[in-house]
Amino acid sequence: MRPTDGAGGPTGVVADADNRLLGAMVAVVVLVAACSGGGTPVEPEATHDGPPPAPPVEDVEAPDEPDDDADGGSDEPSQADSDVEVAPDPPVELPPPPAGRDDLIARTQELVDTAVVAADDVTLGVVVIDEHGRTIAAHRADESLLPASTMKVVTAAAILTTLGPDGRFRTRVDATAPIDADGLLRGDLLLLGGGDPALVTDEYTRWVYPSRPATPLASLADDLVAAGLRQVDGEVIGLAPGFTGPTRAEGWPDRYFSSFDARYASGLTVDAGLRTILTYPEPEPDEDADDEADAAEGEDADDAADDDAAEDDAADGDDPQNGSEEEPEDLGPPTVTVDHVQDPAAHAAAELVRLLEEREVEVTGASRSGEVSAPPVGRLATVQSPPMDELLRFTVERSDNHFADGMFQTIGRVRTGEGSWIRGDRALRQMLDRFQIDHDGAVFADGSGLSRDDRLSPRLLVDLDRTMTDGPAAETWVSLMAVMGETGTLRQRLRGTVAQGRFRGKTGTLRDVTALSGAVIGDDGTRYHLAVLANDADGPGRWVARELMDELALQLSAEVAGCDIVVIRIEPPENGGPPPLPRSAISC
Repeated sequence: MRPTDGAGGPTGVVADADNRLLGAMVAVVVLVAACSGGGTPVEPEATHDGPPPAPPVEDVEAPDEPDDDADGGSDEPSQADSDVEVAPDPPVELPPPPAGRDDLIARTQELVDTAVVAADDVTLGVVVIDEHGRTIAAHRADESLLPASTMKVVTAAAILTTLGPDGRFRTRVDATAPIDADGLLRGDLLLLGGGDPALVTDEYTRWVYPSRPATPLASLADDLVAAGLRQVDGEVIGLAPGFTGPTRAEGWPDRYFSSFDARYASGLTVDAGLRTILTYPEPEPDEDADDEADAAEGEDADDAADDDAAEDDAADGDDPQNGSEEEPEDLGPPTVTVDHVQDPAAHAAAELVRLLEEREVEVTGASRSGEVSAPPVGRLATVQSPPMDELLRFTVERSDNHFADGMFQTIGRVRTGEGSWIRGDRALRQMLDRFQIDHDGAVFADGSGLSRDDRLSPRLLVDLDRTMTDGPAAETWVSLMAVMGETGTLRQRLRGTVAQGRFRGKTGTLRDVTALSGAVIGDDGTRYHLAVLANDADGPGRWVARELMDELALQLSAEVAGCDIVVIRIEPPENGGPPPLPRSAISC
């Protein structure tokens, strides 16, 4: 049975501010209304197949004033609409590229053709288009291939066009009983996830990933204490209302977990689906103090040391294995280990209990995930994520798999009423249909591109990039990308060349896939969109594909910068090996 929003009760059920239900807590009446001051809750799309839609999604906050005619807004076609066959728009006849681009067309197509011959062990899909969508160079441009992490730009586009750059995730704590005057809650705490992939403990931020955008779980514990909570005579239950299905996507080999590339995904996940374990060094024994104690009291030195250690632990309440942020003085940094969490919601509930106990709140019941025994009567605490553009920038620049997969499931929930891998696929197709981008043959098994089942074409990537760069969110969209030679996964590539700072895009890497998509944009608005997907690239052809990507980025960047380009053709080796790719001598 799938829990509804509010763990069985209607969304937004709270107590009146002046009644006795929540005692010391100040209750808030949640109004689900359009264009409200703090952000507009997003209504899920209606569907005709599968389970009925979830209640209004109040855990994901959209921009204050969504623009229905922009790249987001509320006029996205529902599944019902998408099931109705309509007459296609007539084909648009594009004019040929300007005559001045003839040289560019010839150079880039020669480069692509040479790479196809040189990398004959690789399945290579390539396309370059200009700002009007006209093809500059192509090879197998419409073939559906493994995209690796270039898949993340499709996920990012769906999130940005639905929730906007200022949207935020929300994580809440509800209660099934009021807090009395003594701070006692005779019921359960419900930790309700809204899909926020940035929810973390302070330990994870400090010791594992300091640069990752963070939504502090500790903020909820602080708010509960501020509401007067001192004891919970019940359980703490982790829930992800509206999220269903498996936590593991189809097409994820076991090796992705052993390498920590993949994490179990849920609508309620803390610390990126990992358990953080801190182990502090044992203190050195004070031999002089022990000798003095033995002489004075006649104790055995080892027994005395054990007693002292036990008293210290009792006083500090700190188990060195429990992940507490409090660290013993003068012992140096801890040893940090992490492990996968297969039930993310239960782990999140356990972490909240730990944080409450550190704040001297007693919890008598267990922490777990699953069904609730009573409906909530009010809300005690809420924490919001950083804004969506910050989360998306990190996702794309740093290629964060957990962020992308969490957002993929969330976009399914927002658009179709259910957060799952299957509904994430549907949500992305809705977005592409709206932009009239062909996705025949595409498979969206996850949001990160890890899945071996994912498929999309180079043409889809360049058409989407061009559409987003043309839209009202163009500035935000371009800012999400890694910058060649400067930031993210492109920071080490083509440094000191004309492409540095000009090419913006996304890389993709699996052991047999190398990929690149993105664009260069000139000061006069001239731009070129590029996508290269190289599959079966676990042999010598992998490096040819990488050379092709770099040479294309250089030539396109030189073109928009107005540089002179001289093609240097290298003679093929006498032993009959593959022909070397032409090189560009660029003078700016």
